[in-house]
Amino acid sequence: MRAGGVSLIGIIAPILLGGVLISGLGFLNNEVIMPDYTARASFIRNVEVEKKQQRAIFQQRRLWLRGPDNSIANIDLIAPDRREMVGVNIYKLSPDFSVRERIKAGRLVWEDTAWKLRDSQKFVTRDDAVVTLTADGEVYNIVDRPEDMGLIVKSSQEMNFTELWDYVRRLKGSGYKAVRYEVDLHGKVAYPFASLLMVLIATPFSLQQARSGGAARGIAVSLLIATAYWALTSAGRALGLSGTLPPVQAAWFANMIFAVLAVAAIVRMQRTV
Repeated sequence: MRAGGVSLIGIIAPILLGGVLISGLGFLNNEVIMPDYTARASFIRNVEVEKKQQRAIFQQRRLWLRGPDNSIANIDLIAPDRREMVGVNIYKLSPDFSVRERIKAGRLVWEDTAWKLRDSQKFVTRDDAVVTLTADGEVYNIVDRPEDMGLIVKSSQEMNFTELWDYVRRLKGSGYKAVRYEVDLHGKVAYPFASLLMVLIATPFSLQQARSGGAARGIAVSLLIATAYWALTSAGRALGLSGTLPPVQAAWFANMIFAVLAVAAIVRMQRTV
């Protein structure tokens, strides 16, 4: 093809287009398919297999929970360490499901082996009148322990990019560190590009192998490249979670290294093919 006047870009363009399409499908999978199926798998494992009670309902990115004492709680935000909840509204119901008491709390904090209300007010109906009282320090054990919140808090894998972006924004707006979720957020964009990078790096190797033979060597090189990418991805994530690298750089750590290698391989191929 080169002897016939076809440029190197013309030769590899269809392959690059395939890599772009696969990367696009990967992003679509992370955004649309995987969050729902990961949530379903978590539900099957926790509720149907381990027989835990499903107590949470997500509606318009807010959380509704069944609580103790015939109550329902609406929670705006849960801290990453799962030891504090922000923007809590509690509705305690009578047997006829009318609201007998309402509590509005700025925070629900895990202290001294119990969940305690902070920055709160309690509204109680007495003799056809609503009385306002303070509720600070009252115990409201929505769950037994922070460790039991696996059915309540969504993991990064159960959120699409938009949901995770909104969660990170609200965490940072409330003064919490959201490093883990920021790394996962940028990873949702960075990881699908692995397919395109693999194509860019594999193309020079494939052309060389086509001329020199050795399918076993090609398979070994492919496995080596995939292993190296996985190791660099894990290393970048660890550096991001530890705070050594900013979340963006941590998520794109492997991609940046492989992009440099891919460009170098294509330049070398341009000179030799």
